[in-house]
Amino acid sequence: MRLKAVATAQALFPSLARGLPVVAIDTLRAATTAAAALAAGAAAVRPVTGVDEAFRLKERLPGAVLGGERGMRPVPGFDAGNSPADYPRSLVRGREVVLTTTNGTLALARARSATAVAFAALTTARLAAEWLAAQGADEALIAMSGTDGGFSHEDALTAGAIASLVPGAELDDLLLTACAAFAGRRRRLLEALRATPHGRRLIAAGYEGDIELAARLGHARLLPVRDRRDKGRLVGWRRR
Repeated sequence: MRLKAVATAQALFPSLARGLPVVAIDTLRAATTAAAALAAGAAAVRPVTGVDEAFRLKERLPGAVLGGERGMRPVPGFDAGNSPADYPRSLVRGREVVLTTTNGTLALARARSATAVAFAALTTARLAAEWLAAQGADEALIAMSGTDGGFSHEDALTAGAIASLVPGAELDDLLLTACAAFAGRRRRLLEALRATPHGRRLIAAGYEGDIELAARLGHARLLPVRDRRDKGRLVGWRRR
């Protein structure tokens, strides 16, 4: 399999994703949070790009949990923020989660032309590599969300973790660089995430616990993937 990558959600043009399976990455924190919500029993996660869109969808799905962030903080009127710990089983079991974030949900929206989509973080890196291999495609795309339109080191670490676990993959230059970064920090992922610009901002805002959860390589039991019957939903995938 040939693997190529883009470094930000803004660089994920529909023409790049069309006809390919895509792994979108948002390590801090949307993909980590989506996986946590599904593992806690959420029926699905519905990512949307805007706050107003999230409120409108909530009107159509009154039983849904409304979650996400702007400027790292929970949105007024939402049920939860963008912290994995915000989605316990007692809140989400059997319910759909409408999720909007600054970076990750944008990457998912821009991947709509893909043949299949997974939403990955360090916690789901092994599952994402297995999912890619299971697609049976000659080529696939790994799309890092980045932060506010710029490159993010934490997403590169996740891209490197995934790419290094896909057997026999041919990697482009960006992924070769990401794999080298991951190999160098594999045993110090928490330290690496804390040191990133976005990690430092999260710590300053009181979300250091989220970074600790996000650094647990391969910890998640389910990988969020696009529902084949409804492109607006992410459901849990595990290796059969």
